[in-house]
Amino acid sequence: MPRTRLEVAREVYQVFRDAEAAAELSAAAIARCAATLIEARAKAHLPPTVGSEIFALMAKSSGSAFDARHAIVSAHPLLDELAADLRIVGYGADKESVPNSPFVGARSPMRVVAEAA
Repeated sequence: MPRTRLEVAREVYQVFRDAEAAAELSAAAIARCAATLIEARAKAHLPPTVGSEIFALMAKSSGSAFDARHAIVSAHPLLDELAADLRIVGYGADKESVPNSPFVGARSPMRVVAEAA
């Protein structure tokens, strides 16, 4: 495999993992924010109707964040198929970079880049 393809695959692997981590952090931060808003309303002894529109928007934001995370995770098998089509096998923090690895074709976290034998 040409060196440039290997470099590109490594870059794709890293930015994909970064995006996945950012999606998880976003979903968690939005959920924490929503919980804090609900708790703050209770601590301030405000009626249940106060902030209802804000809570609805936070729920929508939270759902969108979890949908984004799910979409990124769902892309893993598609990347695996692409890697198989390009004859590259497991590369990443979750597995060794081994040509003809037993992980080839397995459904596991993203596998990108290593030269097939």
